[in-house]
Amino acid sequence: MAVVSVGNDLQTPIEVKLRRGDWQVVYPQRSWDVDVSDVGATSVEIRLRENPALKGSCKVTDGSSELWASVDFETFSREAKGRDRAEARELGREGKRREEAQMRTGKMITEAATQKRSEQCWKRVPIFIGPCFALLILSVAIPPGSALGAKVLAILAAVSGWSFISLSVAYGWPRQVYDPDSVWGYYNVSVRFGLRLLGFLSLALLVLITVQHALQGFPRTAAIVWGAPVYYVFIIVAVRVFCPQTTQAAQEHFRKEFQRLREQQREEAQREIGNRTIRFEGKVVCERGRPCVASWPGKYAGAWDSLVSQSRSGQVSAAVVFLPEGTDDYGQCDSIPEAEGLPGTCWCTPLYGEQKPWGCRWFTKWRQNIETAVESGAELEVYYFQNHVGKGKVESFDTAGDDNLHREKVNKKQSDFEDSPEFEQALDAGLGNLSKEPHGDGSSQYSREARRLFLASLSQTEREYLATAEGLGNSQKAEVAWLEKKGYAYWEVDVSTWLPGEGVENYVPASAEPQPKMCSRQEDDSPMSLSTVPLRPFDYNLQAECCVELATVVHVEGPNAV
Repeated sequence: MAVVSVGNDLQTPIEVKLRRGDWQVVYPQRSWDVDVSDVGATSVEIRLRENPALKGSCKVTDGSSELWASVDFETFSREAKGRDRAEARELGREGKRREEAQMRTGKMITEAATQKRSEQCWKRVPIFIGPCFALLILSVAIPPGSALGAKVLAILAAVSGWSFISLSVAYGWPRQVYDPDSVWGYYNVSVRFGLRLLGFLSLALLVLITVQHALQGFPRTAAIVWGAPVYYVFIIVAVRVFCPQTTQAAQEHFRKEFQRLREQQREEAQREIGNRTIRFEGKVVCERGRPCVASWPGKYAGAWDSLVSQSRSGQVSAAVVFLPEGTDDYGQCDSIPEAEGLPGTCWCTPLYGEQKPWGCRWFTKWRQNIETAVESGAELEVYYFQNHVGKGKVESFDTAGDDNLHREKVNKKQSDFEDSPEFEQALDAGLGNLSKEPHGDGSSQYSREARRLFLASLSQTEREYLATAEGLGNSQKAEVAWLEKKGYAYWEVDVSTWLPGEGVENYVPASAEPQPKMCSRQEDDSPMSLSTVPLRPFDYNLQAECCVELATVVHVEGPNAV
């Protein structure tokens, strides 16, 4: 007996078996070991789990009991490595796009929050400084008529003057670079300069009132004016020494209050940015024959961003609507007109079968956009998941809600499955080695494999039901059903027409006459080059699209019927 080992050094799961055995799943960084009686007569078959059509085989020789997926299966190995390279590029693009989008959004939120602090600073600072500074000037300008009057004026001048000087020292003079996240917002530099100037003016006015009172026979008021700092210091030291907990509590209170205000400003800014940038109510270009996006699979976030950007600039006509959480209309519902004759108090019932947290206001806006597009003679377009054109529809708009409830009921079983011993076994077998980085459709190798395992655990009926539902998003199913209910024609389009082309990689041997490759693993120092062939320009007529004319039904019989 000998042991044959097949190691998976790819980034994707594979399935391997002996010619007469059963397929075994091998996750990345794991291997499959099997005992064989005759090594020389053993043949190992291999295929990609995500694409079973990509397969290969290798006859084991006496010196090749250890095989590697990326090396020893010739054409399969080369194509599988090419897929790994392509996936790495896609993950890189998607990761960069998400990072840039997050940075742009974060920057806009920060700027909006800073703008709010700036506006509040512009409103509040003059309210505080104006009356106090006016009081200081009046205290200096009014001549003392008596000793009591001189003392009162000196006290008012000392309180207001030294308050400004304290603010100037505390906030105006510390060396601090421009910080828009400060309490002063965009006016940080201006306020600090103003506080410095205010401190100098206050000091000058205190000197002036001291001289005036001395010349008018009230020199003792100088003790009040210039003794105030001593009183301030004495009070501060006394509080810190005898009431340290009170001081700390006050500081903590002000810190928390400032933090609360900043968080509140950021939340308000985030809501405003969401309403201005993320929220999308569609933009229909009223032009006869102009294509108009009527339905879109939301899981393709990158393509969605491109669609929204081009629609806002007038390049693309779009009737689709997106009202995400945090925007004004999120969670809002609209009643169903009696003329529609549909059950439910709002559109959530026919759309989803029950009330949903996000509401159904979006559907009202979407219907209005669709009517505008139809009246202008636009050609409606429904975009499907990649390679799923025409799939995933529900029977009718009347059954869309019940269908959604049934689909949700089946899908909820996945959370229970992921707590099952079967799923734990998959984790022990290396499921966790799969990448969790999201692709352009939001899925990852890990999530797709977990989904495959879940589907395999279902009954055949449930598995087939979910398979037939694949192709359109949940809300899309109701949108398409509504178009068919109204009798509107539309084009069915693959969403890949909006996705970046990957290109083609061809393996070029090191020499014009390639040498036969042995199945055994060996070190090969010969150079390998990869040539990239760009995709041909997109041809709209060659894509998997079909025009669905619902107003006219053509029935064909005979040998030429399709």
